[in-house]
Amino acid sequence: MLRFLLIVLFILNSSFLNAQENNLNNKITKNLRCLICQGQSVYDSDSEFANSLKILVKQKLDDGKNEEEIYNFLKKKYGEWILYDTEFN
Repeated sequence: MLRFLLIVLFILNSSFLNAQENNLNNKITKNLRCLICQGQSVYDSDSEFANSLKILVKQKLDDGKNEEEIYNFLKKKYGEWILYDTEFN
């Protein structure tokens, strides 16, 4: 019985963590501007650029990077304009 409960808890925990990662992935890609499709977020775009950024964001999250680290990486690579929520200078 204890083994069964541990398995159920493991499955529920895995599902919860996966949902959290997907939510963060969606949040980040919704805040990234597609540099090919004017006016569309990476989340909404289906361009090759947007698809490659979606993969990159997922890889960075899988590597343990947080939201701020991913944004900083992308700002260095593509400039401040990549973000919809830019800092006020």
